Amino acid sequence: MKELIESAKDFKIIPNNFKSSGSFDVVNIDDETIKVHLNLVDEKELEDYTEGSFVEVFGVNNVGLVYFETKIIDKDGFNITLAQTQDYSIIQRREYSRVGLSQGSIVFKDMPENFVENVEDISAGGLKVVVKEPLEIDKHYEIEIKLSNNMKINCALQPIRIKETPHDNIKLYTISGKFIDLENADRIVLVQYAFKIKMEEQNREN
Repeated sequence: MKELIESAKDFKIIPNNFKSSGSFDVVNIDDETIKVHLNLVDEKELEDYTEGSFVEVFGVNNVGLVYFETKIIDKDGFNITLAQTQDYSIIQRREYSRVGLSQGSIVFKDMPENFVENVEDISAGGLKVVVKEPLEIDKHYEIEIKLSNNMKINCALQPIRIKETPHDNIKLYTISGKFIDLENADRIVLVQYAFKIKMEEQNREN
């Protein structure tokens, strides 16, 4: 595990309260602990990192996404000590890039309620959605993403590809777009959501 942590970067950490998610730098690793310095959290969010509580950790190495759960065993301001664990998962990049949103939804705030016909997939960077009216390339559209874990994310979507998709003699439009003004904590939530959907799919296959 020590070698795995040392080879990874861009660590994200998620306490029980998603909105207090942040990142960290590794300070020291030994056989029993991982000492880290928290970034991108403020004093209020720091309150959600308590001794004895569990957190989820994501990191990126040359293979893909490293994920594990662990416990906070010590805390000194923004410096916390995590327990070492040998229980981790690695998801290759191609496996977590996009997942379905069968139990969630996308709402375009300035469009009719039934504007979205279907959400084909979503990732931490963008989504592909089928809508009833064409959108404009490079224009920003305010949206709300509702995930199956009851999380709601507000950001903007910028279409980068638009394809007319006829269905039952009705004109529909498949929009591929990227997220704009997505908060770092919300991006982490999407990464975690995609990871968990992939893990559920793998468990069903096994």
